[in-house]
Amino acid sequence: MKSRRRIIKSFVFVGLVFVFALSLISQSGAQNKQLKGVYAVVGEATCLTSWSVFPPDVTTDVRFVHTASAQGTVTFNGDGTGSGQISSVDVTHPIYTPIPTWSSWPSPVSPGVLGRTSTNVVEFQFTYTVAPDGAITRTITNLEGTITSGPSERKTFTQTPFTLTGFVSKDKGTILLSSVPRQAEILTTEIFDEDGTPYGTEVQECHRSRVLTLISK
Repeated sequence: MKSRRRIIKSFVFVGLVFVFALSLISQSGAQNKQLKGVYAVVGEATCLTSWSVFPPDVTTDVRFVHTASAQGTVTFNGDGTGSGQISSVDVTHPIYTPIPTWSSWPSPVSPGVLGRTSTNVVEFQFTYTVAPDGAITRTITNLEGTITSGPSERKTFTQTPFTLTGFVSKDKGTILLSSVPRQAEILTTEIFDEDGTPYGTEVQECHRSRVLTLISK
C-alpha cells in the first residue's frame, strides 16, 4: 500500500512539474506576442579586433580597437522573430597615441595602424524571447552589411550570430539591450570584395548597448 502511495505521489509531482513548465512556456509565448511594432534604435559598440584570415594588402599583424555609433529601426513581429536596418559610423583607433611621426611602418601602411573612419549599413534578422518579468533575450541570426565609405568602401560583410539581453518596459514603449553580462561577446566578421571574392576574416571581442523606442505599432 505504501509503495502504491509513493508511486501515485511521484506521478502527481511529475505532473505538477510538467504543468508548471507548460505554464512558463505559455507565458513566454504570450509576452512575445505582446511585443510587436517598429522601434527606433540608437547605440554604441567597442570592439577589439584582429585578423584570423589576412587580406592581401595587410602586412602588419596587430590588434586594433574600434568604436561605433549606430542608428536605425528594428521591427518585432510579435511571434518571436524580427528584422532591422542599421547605419553606423566606425572609428578605428590608431594603435599608438600620439601617432609616431617617423616612418617606422612598412609600406604600404595597413589602414588599421594609423586609424581610419568608415560608415556602413546592415540588415539583419533575429529571434527573441520575453520573460514574464520583462527580461528579453535577442539573438541576431543573420547579418549582412555594406561598407559605404572609407578605405574598404563597397566591400560587403557578414557576421556570426550574437546575443543581447536586457529589459522591456511595462508599456512596451522602451527596450534596453546590451551584451550579455559576465560573458565575452566574440564574433567573426567575413569581408568580401565587391565581386564577392573573400577579402579577409576578422575576430572581434565586443561590448555593445542599444536603446529602442516604439515609433509605430
